Amino acid sequence: MTTAPKRKHMGQRRQPAAAAESEMSRRRPDLRPQHFLGLKDSTLVATDTLLQIKDTVIDTVESQAMSVIYGDPGLGKSFSTRATIQEMNPDLILPLDFARSRPGPKDLREELFHQMRLNCKMPGTPTAFDKLLRESLPRRPYVIVCDEAQQYRRENFEFLRKLWDNCDPKPAIVFVGGREAYETLQSDPALASRIYIRLEILAMTEDEILKAVPDSHPVWRGVDEALLKRIDTQYALGSFREWVKVTKHVLKGMEYFQADQVDDRVVDWALGRC
Repeated sequence: MTTAPKRKHMGQRRQPAAAAESEMSRRRPDLRPQHFLGLKDSTLVATDTLLQIKDTVIDTVESQAMSVIYGDPGLGKSFSTRATIQEMNPDLILPLDFARSRPGPKDLREELFHQMRLNCKMPGTPTAFDKLLRESLPRRPYVIVCDEAQQYRRENFEFLRKLWDNCDPKPAIVFVGGREAYETLQSDPALASRIYIRLEILAMTEDEILKAVPDSHPVWRGVDEALLKRIDTQYALGSFREWVKVTKHVLKGMEYFQADQVDDRVVDWALGRC
């Protein structure tokens, strides 16, 4: 009687290094600041907002603290935060960005696991998961960036607070979001007492508009200040995002009227489309 030759046990085929790196790069979000509407020829301007946010992020990182940057939509909070962290080691930035609204602590745990590239099996229970994170976070000077924090449930803030409390050394945590995020943090004494810096971002003043807008895009250079003031008063109201919209429509208007410079006719046409 003959027996069939034993088949060699084939271990799980390893993923090629290049493929593994490609998969990991797909997991990590693009942290570069994105110009709204993909506006070409836009320039990063050192506005007061950018400088305040830069100081806040750097101070928070150096102090291994928790801080919140908050304000109305469209004022440059996320853009300026992303511009600031570009100067840091990208491997130490742990961005908690979610496509879905109202993420929960489970989403935060799993995202931290992936962003730290932990080489182990994902724990199956919250207790084991939190133990792993408490052991892993202190190994490097990580910076957790929570954008769109107004979407966070209270238990998310509690989860991050307890995680921060139980790490030594502690990660820096920067919350960026609308006023709802600030109000949630302030409503809980345990959370509020741990916030190192509270930075409220306000709309640009008229003086800031006259300095920042001409530097933000070539189309505004040399434009009469009275016209810039009119656009801001009638529509933009100090919001950089609204200024980007106007700029996009003004460029279209100049094509439409075959104009060489921005004038009242082009502005009226552009504002009519905003």
